[in-house]
Amino acid sequence: MFKIYWSDAANQAHSFDTASLTEALATVEAKRKEGFAFVTMASVDANSVGKPGVSSVQGGKLPDGSTYDWSKADRAGKTRKHDRVLAVKETRK
Repeated sequence: MFKIYWSDAANQAHSFDTASLTEALATVEAKRKEGFAFVTMASVDANSVGKPGVSSVQGGKLPDGSTYDWSKADRAGKTRKHDRVLAVKETRK
């Protein structure tokens, strides 16, 4: 089930329900093109278990055994060995 919400020009909230992801995405796109504000979509993933994100890290490992090495300090513009550089800006002197 997908729910689409939007506000009209009078700031009145509206909603639409559908079971189809394709229909939900098309409705969101149409509402945005029509100029409605605050268009958003929500759904419940029936295959999801637990809270989103990492639920447990023990000894630097995730429950599936992969290494968990993310830290906010590392992501402040610093590149890591597995990051790809997509473009390099050349400067002329």
